[in-house]
Amino acid sequence: MSDLQCAARVIVVNPPGLTDVAWLASAIHLERVQAVYAADDVPDTGPVESLADDLGVPSHLGHGELHDGSAGLEELVDRHRGETVVVVRGGEASEPVMLLVDADGVSRQPIEGLR
Repeated sequence: MSDLQCAARVIVVNPPGLTDVAWLASAIHLERVQAVYAADDVPDTGPVESLADDLGVPSHLGHGELHDGSAGLEELVDRHRGETVVVVRGGEASEPVMLLVDADGVSRQPIEGLR
């Protein structure tokens, strides 16, 4: 990962968090999301595409391994410095979480306005 001047903001969503795509899109629309990425371990990409459509941004499916510390996630962080993206990856959590990634590391925080 390169030395980041601005934190990349990564909203991590697991498949259980995609049960109400319209609600999720309305909850995060103020984050000005630039794109939605889906990892290879997401079994159903239909909701991912619906989320991207609702947000009016491109979707990138089958984007490889996107778990913490993976080369794929580091690539996205480098590409989206100072921007916000959604990463959908395998997992059981139903609540999205915001990762702020910069040269100092990664911090996690809840997303304001969610449940």
